[in-house]
Order: sequence, then C-alpha cells, then structure tokens
Amino acid sequence: MDISNEANVDFSIGPTSVVGRTIAFRLLLYKSMSQFRHKLALVLVRIIRVFKSYAAPIFSWFHPRNPQGILAMITIIAFALRRYTNVKMRAEMAYRRKFWRNMMRTAVTYEEWSHAAKMLEKESPKMNESEFYDVELVRNKLQELRHRRQEGSLRDIIFCMRADLIRNL
Repeated sequence: MDISNEANVDFSIGPTSVVGRTIAFRLLLYKSMSQFRHKLALVLVRIIRVFKSYAAPIFSWFHPRNPQGILAMITIIAFALRRYTNVKMRAEMAYRRKFWRNMMRTAVTYEEWSHAAKMLEKESPKMNESEFYDVELVRNKLQELRHRRQEGSLRDIIFCMRADLIRNL
C-alpha cells in the first residue's frame, strides 16, 4: 500500500489562471490583511477618480437643462440600434443565398439548376438599375425592334440593331 501526504480530489485547489496566481502571490507578500485592504482601497480610489474625470462630461450631457446633449445621445443610440437590429435577418439571408449558390453548383439536371437560380434571384437584394440607363430610350428602341419584327424585315432589324450598337444606344 502506497502512503503519501497528497490528497486526491476531483477539483483544483488554489488558483489555476495566471491572474489568480499573481493575485495570490501578491496577497502572500503583504504583512497583514489590513495592509492589503488599505492598498486595495487606494487603488479603487484612483480608478474611481480616473473614471470620474472621463465620465463626468458624459453624465453632464443627460442634465435636463442640456437638450443638445440628450438629443445627441438619443441619436447615437438610434444609429446603434438601427445598425445592430437587422444582423440576424441579414445573416439568414446570406445563409440562404449561399445555400442556393451551392445548389446551383452541385445541380445534376438543368431543372435543378434553373430552380436554384430562380430562388437565388429571389433571395438577392434588388438594385434600382434605372439610374444607369434611360428607361424611355430603351423602351422606344424595343418597341421599334418589335415593329420591325412584325413587318418581317430581317434586313431592317439588323440595320437598326447595328446602328444602335455602333452609337452605343
């Protein structure tokens, strides 16, 4: 039978982190607990003074006679709330878009690919593209091409398209 002075327990005795060991070592260096309490009180007073010097102007903004400060803080809070409220919804949309992209990439048949492409198009955010081109001009050119097609004049269609492409219309 092995006899030793060590006790086997399922939990750790004493601090396990570096910070905990540092604090324990500092406590051992003090002569008494009253000296430790005195040093701790001095450190806390210094921290409170530093906090007051930085926080006092911020707290003065909330005084009822300072409406500009209150308005500024409410505006900052509103911008922060607006920025961080839609995070979950945007993450879900990004996840769905990634899912449909993967479905397009791994599709075996055209029908699967087409369905995934339609769903991806539906999930993608829409941009207002009308600012990049003249809607009326495009509508008129399309109407002119349809009219030429109804007439059945292939030569006029090619001429019209070539002229528009050369002029970058």
